[in-house]
Amino acid sequence: MENNAQNSEIELDRENIDEYMKGKNGEILIHAEPDAKPKKTSKKKDSGAGKFLLGVITGAAGVAFGVLIAVIIVTAVTKKENHNPAEGFITEDVMTKAAYIRNLLKGSYYEEITDEDLVEGIYRGMIASTGDKYSTYYSREEIEVSRGDWEGKFFGIGAVLTTDPETGYGMIDSVNQGSPAEKAGVKAGDIIYKVDGTETYGMALTEIVSMVRGDDGTEVVLDLIRNGKEVSITVVRGEVTEEHVYYEKKEDGIGYIILAEFSDIAYEQFTEAIDKAKADKVKGLVLDLRSNPGGDLNVCVNMCREIMPESLIVYTEDKMGSRQDYSCDGSKYWDIPMVVLTNGGTASAAEIMTAALQDTQMATVVGKKTYGKGVYQNVYSIPDGSAAKITAGRFFSPNGTCFHGIGIKPDVEVELDVEAYQKDKTDTQLQKALEILKGQIEKN
Repeated sequence: MENNAQNSEIELDRENIDEYMKGKNGEILIHAEPDAKPKKTSKKKDSGAGKFLLGVITGAAGVAFGVLIAVIIVTAVTKKENHNPAEGFITEDVMTKAAYIRNLLKGSYYEEITDEDLVEGIYRGMIASTGDKYSTYYSREEIEVSRGDWEGKFFGIGAVLTTDPETGYGMIDSVNQGSPAEKAGVKAGDIIYKVDGTETYGMALTEIVSMVRGDDGTEVVLDLIRNGKEVSITVVRGEVTEEHVYYEKKEDGIGYIILAEFSDIAYEQFTEAIDKAKADKVKGLVLDLRSNPGGDLNVCVNMCREIMPESLIVYTEDKMGSRQDYSCDGSKYWDIPMVVLTNGGTASAAEIMTAALQDTQMATVVGKKTYGKGVYQNVYSIPDGSAAKITAGRFFSPNGTCFHGIGIKPDVEVELDVEAYQKDKTDTQLQKALEILKGQIEKN
């Protein structure tokens, strides 16, 4: 999708972002998940939180595998060896068997397949052999796409893209209000038949996204199928900023913040929301992390520092048992009653924030048990511009609990009545959160 969609206290040096695409051997990159399923979290707000939240609940739940990346800007130590580094690994037998399988595919596979595709498949297969669903290989094109996602700003048409399972072509899932796509007449539900003359049939979503994106002010021609008819539309690309945070003041002086994911731009939007809530002099806060798939650990930690008391936020351990703590000095502690909303799509960085607020008794957790992703990944650059994402360690809450594969149990378990929500936006989980906060405010 165009809005795809998706790092430890090792403080992030922004100057290193410019080095992001230079492909230094073994460098651990800044990265966000590029191959997640379509998200709808970036839809613009209508009359309130309803449309925003519905997009979060129904769309981001599909990316519960959202990856949390621990970023360390270092260069891996490369040993200088006199012998072939592949010796004992890429043997003559391996080469012979690979060539045999290549010939089988080239001669017998029912569709055309290139040697480039086969070589890329080898790289992907090596990492897939770990059996770890979070470790993977990214091509240079996929890295290009993910860079804008991580920053939360990029140049494109301002639409959420997906693939249509019925036709095998790309499809416009939604169009952002005021975006280049909306101005050009692109509509949700349009089938993307071609992008600049290239058919999208059978393409990976990331390939379609990379074709749709481009430099500011450039044009992209979309051949669309709408109501059975072909429509050709030229869209002038522009800067697109994703909306990852929504704020409003509820009745009884309660603030309500929906946090859709932990991207770079989300931190700016979160601090703005906190400032608005404080200006509104809210007496309590609901922090909605439902279907938040995670994201950047640095962003998560820094958000926690905007509201938490002096405390440990999270710590990591790698395979060697090395521990790294991430703490808050309490200088911005916001001492008000708080409820965190969670569900089965609350994952990764969202679970870190949930656990930190729960363990420090700063917030009551309401909703359903979280997803249970308590491991982090480092993304290492490869000299040709591609990258390898490797699961490198586990996260632990302030109380020393690793929630990986387990999830975080809410203090108050509440089901979401989906039918009621779809009918008139009645949100049973939010209602319970507001009820709890109102009671806490009255006690104070």
